[in-house]
Amino acid sequence: MLAGLRCSVVFTVLLVLIPLGRAQQIPATQAKTLDGASVSFPDAASGKPLLIVLGFSHASSEPCKAWNKRLAPLYLGDSRILYYEAADFQGVPSLVMKMILHGMKKEIQANEHPRFVLLQTNEDQWKNLTKFSAPNDPYVLLADPAGHIVWQTHGAVTDDQFAALQAAVKKQIGN
Repeated sequence: MLAGLRCSVVFTVLLVLIPLGRAQQIPATQAKTLDGASVSFPDAASGKPLLIVLGFSHASSEPCKAWNKRLAPLYLGDSRILYYEAADFQGVPSLVMKMILHGMKKEIQANEHPRFVLLQTNEDQWKNLTKFSAPNDPYVLLADPAGHIVWQTHGAVTDDQFAALQAAVKKQIGN
């Protein structure tokens, strides 16, 4: 009986000491914003939480806009958090990319250009991080100041998801 109890205690102690899983981290990525500035993830956060709305297809742009329409008024000017919209363009030929950029710069308001990130590398890592499953969905990620994902979702914005994201952001910024 005592041997069984000792084994149980040792097993319990081992479970407490061994981390059961680590939060995934934003992939190390060099990118440009729509206004041409360089961004380096996860370093861009520089000690702040990082909120990213990411699209992997042209069809995801409208659902991304719906998220951003609700997020921008809250977080665009908030110095406690970095907030970006990002689109994946890996594999797009440079000539086509120039045409896409021209159209995007006309469509997206100039004050939003510095927060719109053009991802052209590490697509597999971003897809793994987001648990990519639906190419036309927006993917929303919230990372802590160290770049570890603390909240995520994908799909059209709903009131419940938006409230959950706001609660997670408040936990990160201390509000």
